Amino acid sequence: MTVVKHIGGVHRWATAALTAEVADAPPPFPRPDPALEGPALVDWADDARAVLLTTLAETDPDRGVWAFGPDRPARFWWRRQAHETAMHAWDATIAEGERWPMPPDVAADGLDELLAWMLPRRWTDAPPLWGAGRTIHLHRTDGDGEWLLRLGAEPSLERGHAKGDLAVRGPAVELLAWAANRSRPGHSGLELFGELALAEDWKAHVAV
Repeated sequence: MTVVKHIGGVHRWATAALTAEVADAPPPFPRPDPALEGPALVDWADDARAVLLTTLAETDPDRGVWAFGPDRPARFWWRRQAHETAMHAWDATIAEGERWPMPPDVAADGLDELLAWMLPRRWTDAPPLWGAGRTIHLHRTDGDGEWLLRLGAEPSLERGHAKGDLAVRGPAVELLAWAANRSRPGHSGLELFGELALAEDWKAHVAV
């Protein structure tokens, strides 16, 4: 139920950011009553989902709201919550021995968000002490999508075909699972080439 509590809280938090009159500070993170369990907790989370969807539909996508980093339009939360929800749906179903069938194009956009926005934001606070100047190329095999990530205190991303020190090749869902450290042995369907030590460093140090 930990994932249910988290995603229900995140959905309420995003709703609060979208509806706040002042956009200069994050809203407090809401948490359910500790005594809330079972079906009542599921209902709490499902209500948060429904309210968020309604709020997203009713909010001007160009309206300025609080979000991570510089001022952002409300549409930021459309993408962020889609990928937050998809990734945790994956987490919850993996825990039960199944894999939620994430749409490949959703996974590809989630990977793009992770590489272009999430990692640089996190590494600004805690620059990695490994892999500086090395590159990782991710190549999607079930549709369009190639990314070259250059590691460092300020990582940079290029989109398109390139040669990296480490190459990771496979379907979009598997690339996202690998980049987010959610691959399972025997389930990845990925091919890795080049400096495999970079893959071990990624697994040891990248938490998403």
